[in-house]
Amino acid sequence: MNKNLFTCSESIVLSLCKEIEYIKNRSKNINISLKTSHNKNLSKRLYLELDRLNKNRLKILNISENMFKYSQDLSFEFLLEITRRSSTYQQL
Repeated sequence: MNKNLFTCSESIVLSLCKEIEYIKNRSKNINISLKTSHNKNLSKRLYLELDRLNKNRLKILNISENMFKYSQDLSFEFLLEITRRSSTYQQL
C-alpha cells in the first residue's frame, strides 16, 4: 500500500513540475513577444494568456503548499520551491 502511495505522489509531483516548467517557459516567451508586439489585439490575447498561466501557477502553488504541509517529503519541497521561483517570469 505504501509503495503505491509513493508512486502516485511521485507521478503527481512530476506532472506538476512539468506543468510549472511549461508555465515558466511560456510566460517567458509571452513577455518577449509583448515587448516586440505592435498589434493591440495580439497584445491583448497575450496578456489574457499570461493571466491564465498565472492563475494556473497559483493553483499549483496552493496544491504544493498543502502537500508539503502534510508531508515533509523532499519531492514536495522541491515542487514548492520551483513553483515559488516560477513567479519571477510573470509580468502582470
